[in-house]
Amino acid sequence: WNCSQNQKLKHRLTRTKYKTSQLHAMKFNFSVYLLLMALTKAEEDSGNIVKMCLFYPNPSGHARTDPILSQSCPSDHVHTFYGPQNIHPNTSSEQLRNTSPFDSSSPFAENQSLYWHPTIYQVTESGGQTTYSRVSQLETSPYYRWPDPNIASTSEFPPGFRMIAYSNQEGAGTGGETGANLFVECCDYVNGGEESCTNYEGNPLVFPTNTCDFLGIAFAMPTCWDETKGIGTDNPFNHVAYTTDGTVNGPCPSGYDTRLPQIQLFLRINNYQGGTYVLSDGGEVFHVDFMNGWQENKLQEVIDSCQATGQPGYNPDCNCDQFLTPNDNPSPQVCDSDVKQYIIDEEIETLSELPRGTCTGPQIIEKSWDVEPPFSNTDCVQDPGMDDDEEAGDDSVEGECSDSSLQMKFKKKFRLCDEWVASNPGRRCNKLGVREHCPVTCNAPEFCQSNSIRPFVVEETGKTKRCNWVAKDVEERCAYADMCNTCRETCAGINTCDSEN
Repeated sequence: WNCSQNQKLKHRLTRTKYKTSQLHAMKFNFSVYLLLMALTKAEEDSGNIVKMCLFYPNPSGHARTDPILSQSCPSDHVHTFYGPQNIHPNTSSEQLRNTSPFDSSSPFAENQSLYWHPTIYQVTESGGQTTYSRVSQLETSPYYRWPDPNIASTSEFPPGFRMIAYSNQEGAGTGGETGANLFVECCDYVNGGEESCTNYEGNPLVFPTNTCDFLGIAFAMPTCWDETKGIGTDNPFNHVAYTTDGTVNGPCPSGYDTRLPQIQLFLRINNYQGGTYVLSDGGEVFHVDFMNGWQENKLQEVIDSCQATGQPGYNPDCNCDQFLTPNDNPSPQVCDSDVKQYIIDEEIETLSELPRGTCTGPQIIEKSWDVEPPFSNTDCVQDPGMDDDEEAGDDSVEGECSDSSLQMKFKKKFRLCDEWVASNPGRRCNKLGVREHCPVTCNAPEFCQSNSIRPFVVEETGKTKRCNWVAKDVEERCAYADMCNTCRETCAGINTCDSEN
């Protein structure tokens, strides 16, 4: 199997809104189906779903490899990986599991699973020339969901397990957050921090052409496993299936008798620029690959021990990280120079055409390590304001930008960079939006000229606002206390800020 073969299946699903007159014309009893759907929905609304959130601060790397589909050839298209830096195609589940947290972007030591999806490129036209620019500064979270252990039995992924899920496969068109397992939202911050979003549900994948404060893409994988079909080594597709109604607590199809946690991979592109974006395979079908790297028996311990919070719906509060060991020093993403030296010598960042074709192009470089990758472990994502020959080190962070001194809102509490973040930067800098607010404390020079994306307290008014509020009156609001070091991009060029710098 390979990605291009699977796309030929064309199991394109569309959600249809049925009118009452159409319902009577159906040959099966749709009212029974609706009743079953309502019962399952009621079960989810009753607060019986457990949700565990694993926030990854950055990808682990990008390469035209696929450790599931081919261990010796380039894959059909470029992928973006999260987890261990072991993204060479000749990588086993055992090697993933034994990866040091130091060589992984995983937020928890016990989970060295590898997740990946087609790389996203922004497309621009100039002078008749098309340019594809890789979107590298992504944040992600694999959300794990399962029924409360008092409601249903859920098993951990067995050693060696892997799977690939597509947004057009059977069962992907129902369930999820809003009625389909593929979900896109383009959101702006309004009214001091509330999110105002335009949503796109189901296959095909949509990249909105308008700008927004962030673009989110979420895709949930199947949860039912037919153990007789193996762990996905021979066929990574048909050993798993969605529940019959797509929900977390829904019934599994006949033969798929083992329930697994649902993995929903959520990607976030901050400061989404609109225009044209494409997947690296040039298609509209999204897919996610998963290769199990959990420490054996640990995920089962979490599943059996972590209770539902009791909050209704698909998105209760995050829970269960109390059973895991934080990774205080997650790795940055592998530099392209290291990918070229140790994996495949191919340009994949800024291109005139997308590299395509299974087992075509440069050959895979023979793997020269077992578990510990030989990469330089240097964060290659630079501050957009730096010259190419400037290095992003500690001195440049301290000399060229500052943390915001304003309190940021985080989980209903107000936090300061020099207190809460500084007391545990290894863990807290990996939280969503913290590095943008505290680039010095988090040693994150790539955000030295970026806006904070967290709500913050305006000292003059005591109200909680965001940078889009500042943008509505930059001359006045950029003059507020430390706004120049909070909404850096919005206030750039304003006289008040220039005089401070």
